[in-house]
Amino acid sequence: MNFEIPKDRLSTTDSLGDRIAIYPAEVRGFWRRHRNWTQFILLAIFLLLPWIQVGGEQSLLFSLPDRRFAIFGLILFAHDGPMIFFILAIAAFGLALVTAIWGRVWCGWACPQTVFIDGLFRRIESLIEGNHLARRQRDLGPLTINKFFRKSIKWILFFLVSTVIAHSFSAYFIGAKQLAQMSLRSPQENWTSFLIVFSLTLLVLFNFGWFREQFCIIMCPYGRFQSVLMDKHSLAVMYDEKRGEPRKGTPPPSSKLEPSKTQGDCVNCNRCVMVCPTRIDIRHGIQMECINCTACIDACDEIMEKVNKPIGLIRYASLAELEGKSTRFLNMRRGFYLALISLAFLGLIYKVTTRSPLRAEVLRVVGSPYRVLEGAESGMVMNQFKLHLQNQTSNEMTLKFNILNNDPNDPITLIEQDKQLVIKPGELANHYLFVKFNRNLTKALGQKNIEVAINYESQSNSPKDGAGAKVISVGTTQKTLTLLGPVEKAETGHY
Repeated sequence: MNFEIPKDRLSTTDSLGDRIAIYPAEVRGFWRRHRNWTQFILLAIFLLLPWIQVGGEQSLLFSLPDRRFAIFGLILFAHDGPMIFFILAIAAFGLALVTAIWGRVWCGWACPQTVFIDGLFRRIESLIEGNHLARRQRDLGPLTINKFFRKSIKWILFFLVSTVIAHSFSAYFIGAKQLAQMSLRSPQENWTSFLIVFSLTLLVLFNFGWFREQFCIIMCPYGRFQSVLMDKHSLAVMYDEKRGEPRKGTPPPSSKLEPSKTQGDCVNCNRCVMVCPTRIDIRHGIQMECINCTACIDACDEIMEKVNKPIGLIRYASLAELEGKSTRFLNMRRGFYLALISLAFLGLIYKVTTRSPLRAEVLRVVGSPYRVLEGAESGMVMNQFKLHLQNQTSNEMTLKFNILNNDPNDPITLIEQDKQLVIKPGELANHYLFVKFNRNLTKALGQKNIEVAINYESQSNSPKDGAGAKVISVGTTQKTLTLLGPVEKAETGHY
């Protein structure tokens, strides 16, 4: 195989623009062991997280139809836009800070694209079809029964794994319990959800099974703007050119290199290219296609040990370090990102701590603003209000209403259909209030503001030992009601 990687085009395409199949060689070493553990943990988190509950709620849920979001016990709704913004800002600026310090460590270590392909799909491929040499030889050879059988088994396993991934991913948006119930029923009962999950399965199968590194190189925008986030002090997987050049089998050193140096440490084995999942030559410098997977580091270290030379010819380093300067961990760019993260974090804390468990909005009903009563209640006025109430907790809530600073000699009467209202977790309820008062209360201006207290008591949904629901929290929300009534004639004869 030709390992001379062109510099004038993508290394994954030939001179005609056709895709070149990549068969990364297996590698062992320090970084490979740590990536194995990292991938195992991340796979478990991604697949199991939607099935774990925190405070009686799904740990992570983004229900767009219900406009309801659960984030590790914190329940958010569409009107909680500022808090959602702060969370997204922390994630975005956090990724920018990580990139400024450690380069594309996200791509090589934590991106689902890399984790699933390298940690799951390539392992299945190696188990069924053998190592990279056997796979390349089989693909270049004719179609045989053995080849057909192995390919069929591989793609069947790919499909089953893609199905599990698609269901776990959908659980973040549909809800794990609801998805499990739908999975046990006929697809005809939930055609829309069934088609969405099935289409997602095919998309995962296409991406992780065949498209693979092309997504990182062609479609992913992160690789394009990483250079904007990085600087000379950012760490990345780099080749130490001063130490490695001139490599074995190359012409004598140029004027840029030390005149006394006739042979660098690089033995030109091309092992770093053979193990690269995006088929680049790290010796060409920092490249957009590099995902910092560290495979070339382990491969080079293995060769250096065999030829009795120091490891680290390819290593995590910064441009400043390779130039013989010290690497600064904190500079103006990183300080700016850190300040933005801190501001977003403080804003999120403020919004969470000042957020009321009960959201209440008062609206006046459509129609006559007030009604003057007659008969036995002559001289009394009736107002009607509509309350939009939303339980913003994951527990059942009981509400009671009463008027504050009510004069016992001339009381304002609150008339309700139910003396107490029970709202389920996350439920939005409408509650109607009728307020009856003496018409003299508004005789000066035709209106008067009063304060209504909404007392709420949040209760646990899962009582233990039959002892009844456990009270979690209590509180009060005050709302102002503007009472409207007739204006009495003043002494001057004017209204």
